[in-house]
Amino acid sequence: MSKVGLYVAETVIAFTLLVLAAYWMKKRGVLKQEDSALFARLLTQAVLPATILYQLWTHPMSSESFTPVLVMFLSGTAALAISWLAGVLLKFDRESTGALMIVSSFGSSALIGYPIIQYAFENNTWALAEGIVISELGVGLPIFIFCPAVAMYFGGTFRGTEDLKKLAKEYFTSPILIAVVLGLAGAQLRIPDGMPLVDTLREALKMAQGATVVVSAIILGLQLSVQPPRGFWALIVVSILVQMLFQPWMCNTVSSFLQVGAENRQILVLISTMPAAILGPVFASRYNCAAKTATMLTFTHIVVSPVLVPVVFSFLV
Repeated sequence: MSKVGLYVAETVIAFTLLVLAAYWMKKRGVLKQEDSALFARLLTQAVLPATILYQLWTHPMSSESFTPVLVMFLSGTAALAISWLAGVLLKFDRESTGALMIVSSFGSSALIGYPIIQYAFENNTWALAEGIVISELGVGLPIFIFCPAVAMYFGGTFRGTEDLKKLAKEYFTSPILIAVVLGLAGAQLRIPDGMPLVDTLREALKMAQGATVVVSAIILGLQLSVQPPRGFWALIVVSILVQMLFQPWMCNTVSSFLQVGAENRQILVLISTMPAAILGPVFASRYNCAAKTATMLTFTHIVVSPVLVPVVFSFLV
């Protein structure tokens, strides 16, 4: 097994243990499935806004990063449209279509991607920094902007045009979108290090960021079920084809056409091959958009990633 494949497997196993621990606590009655809504609110209202603000504030975008970020954004947006079309053609119900779109559109680069970039580009600090910028702006930013909107619109609580005004108000005043705006603005200000209050704030945001993986694992564990939802196998086939095969192919093809550098092209393929974002079930749970379906899809992506990620990366690059 390659070093990249080995690290994918180690990271996946570690995260799976966290999910299974939460599932065990649910079975023992320590936690209840209904608690997932509370953890989802904690994540979307506090932990994620802190994470977004810290990442966007501390990783300003350079002119060299614009094209790779654009390629990453275009592949995710195309995947979002394709998964919606697949949901319509295969006649999935409304909530399942929304869950499919969330899970299939943007990868989980923060959980597995950053460490893998470190191993794949050993002793290359530029590659990790570039990977963070591409990931946060090409993947992370769309996750925080589009996925809540998709979950709100396709969720079971949405009743039609009379809810559009309420949806828009909730979306544009959400802590996540506010954090995106503040993070992008903070990056442009380029406040130097060494200012006590600013450094303290950054450190607090960094501490809050550390809770993202654990809280997400708890939500997945509480939503996890041994009984796959109806139509699950069709959903998982479509999702893996779109998320883990189509997106890296598109990133590789478009970046070659736009003459993106070799290392940036490799980073793009690696990030786009990552399994579905663990934040998908969080948004699905928060807005009642087939959370169990999103959880099962995401968990299956993570399980197959030790095989698919190295194979796809080796084939394309």
